[in-house]
Amino acid sequence: MKNKTIRLGIAGALAALSLAGLAVPAHASLTADPCGPVVDSVKFCTAENGAGYALLVDTAAAGPRPGISGALQVGSTVTVVDGTWDPADATFTHQWLRNDVPVLGATGPTYLLTEADLGKGIRVKTTATASGYAKTTLQSTKTVPVTNAGAAVPSIQASGVSFQLVGEGTSLDDPSRLVIAMPGSFSGAPVIYFQYQWLRDGEPIPGATAKMFDTTGWGSTGLLSVRITGHAPGFTPATRTSLPRGVSEFNPTPGTVVTGNTGLGDVLTAVDEIPWQGFTGPGEPIGHTYTWLRDGVLIPGATGMTRSITAEDQGHTLVVETHSTRRWSYGTSYSNAIAVPAAAGTGVELKPLRNVTKPVLTGSFMTGTPMTVTAGAWSEPAERLTFTYDWMLPDGRMWDAGPSYAPGRFQLNQIVSVFVTVSAPGYAPTRIKVTAPKPLSMHDPDQTKAPAISGTATVRETLTVNAGVWTRYDMRVVKESRQWLRDGAPIAGATGSDYTLVGADYGKKISARVTSTIEGKILTTQTVNTPAKVAAAALVAATPTIAGTVMAGNVLTVKRGTWTWGVAFTYRWLRNGVTISGATEPTYKVRTADKGTKLTVSVTGSRLGYTTVSRTSAARIAS
Repeated sequence: MKNKTIRLGIAGALAALSLAGLAVPAHASLTADPCGPVVDSVKFCTAENGAGYALLVDTAAAGPRPGISGALQVGSTVTVVDGTWDPADATFTHQWLRNDVPVLGATGPTYLLTEADLGKGIRVKTTATASGYAKTTLQSTKTVPVTNAGAAVPSIQASGVSFQLVGEGTSLDDPSRLVIAMPGSFSGAPVIYFQYQWLRDGEPIPGATAKMFDTTGWGSTGLLSVRITGHAPGFTPATRTSLPRGVSEFNPTPGTVVTGNTGLGDVLTAVDEIPWQGFTGPGEPIGHTYTWLRDGVLIPGATGMTRSITAEDQGHTLVVETHSTRRWSYGTSYSNAIAVPAAAGTGVELKPLRNVTKPVLTGSFMTGTPMTVTAGAWSEPAERLTFTYDWMLPDGRMWDAGPSYAPGRFQLNQIVSVFVTVSAPGYAPTRIKVTAPKPLSMHDPDQTKAPAISGTATVRETLTVNAGVWTRYDMRVVKESRQWLRDGAPIAGATGSDYTLVGADYGKKISARVTSTIEGKILTTQTVNTPAKVAAAALVAATPTIAGTVMAGNVLTVKRGTWTWGVAFTYRWLRNGVTISGATEPTYKVRTADKGTKLTVSVTGSRLGYTTVSRTSAARIAS
């Protein structure tokens, strides 16, 4: 099968939206849900081409992780951003949390920050409830700590909001009338959540709040625009509206309508609702072909604008498939479905296959990594069954990708579902929908080079711990914090990339503990060491001199010269090289016994972390 974005056109896209439980705009050609209510996890549906099938829905509602918007300051109000869920009519309840503890009574979509929140991180839990689905609860990431009021609140910067046809500007020649909002540039905040509101002639379209929107059925008048609001915790939201564009630009192709009675032999006629551009009279427009389908299967030879109802048509559904090759209208669309009554006593209703073991979706649920769905077990042997697999995002886009599918990075934070369609002779086609248990996340980066310490492990020298090297899959940045350690114990205040060794480090083993995080999540904590214990620094010393007249009764004084700052000194006076008992001060009173001898002084300097140095003065002869 071809890529559904190309093959299904607007008809298939609308069907996909309906099958997903997403809202189809009230003005669209499919004005009613093609499926019945959920009964025991089963919906009986009719595709736009007239084919019938049973849809087994997933048991839980699915949606993105909620976001938080607004200033994180005492006295400010923050708001939850829930995003688009499947099914679209899910209702939400909320619970706000302070440092992961539920806040009593804080259960609305907004929350007023109080003094009790100061210095604490905020989360919100969203619980979605929908008829026929189990409840699902997801929670936001925790915000940074709430601060006092008064500081300026940063604003998100936004520009370039627009919208375009799905596939427009790419290699896909997409026939869809679905348009997709293009946020352009919303910057200035680390995490941004988007809300969408589509407008017609400047007025909000009720229920049109998804990223994609269907323009079918608008006719040739009216201006379409989209208003996008970007939210992030701690920031003032930003709202921008695109320039309006004429709906006729996206919706030039009229639908095909089948009219007529449905009895045996009656004639059904396919006509276009409005004349084609460039044609003023009746007849088939150039560049279009028409084929009749019975229960979604081509009827051989039925290619005209009319069809006489035959016995083979009784009890089945007829639809006209229109294929256009004209510019701006390339693709396939379907007419309204005509249910032909069965002949008396001949109606045979095909029953769906019974699901024995539900298909299971497995994988890491990360972008770039394949997810795989099993076929499950059914009431008929596997050799009689035929399977197809259609993967879908919440905005209705579908891909026929087989049982495995690797989502891309542009699907980050999306909830992926897969439709497993099984058919067998004598049974109605049956679909079962399986939804991933969580939004797609991004692969954590891999470290290709570990941190390392450079520099000389000597007192007074500076050591540097170099950051590790990480692969980059996206625009997220790996942040690294550091803590220097002395013999394994943290050194107070030493948290930078550089550390200058001090005397207390002498003889100790210095290391650095590096913690790498991405968006607050710890990737790794590593401790790197210097190769040896810290060596002493060289002490700067000078040769002392003796000041004063060397005569009995006079006082001599040591002149030390310039030494390293902070050095502690000791002194020894010597007579003919022999230590004079008790002479350990920086001054010395010459004695009678010194007459005719050589006097010297030895100065010893010491400081923690430095080598100890002794210097001896030149001799002076006492007289």
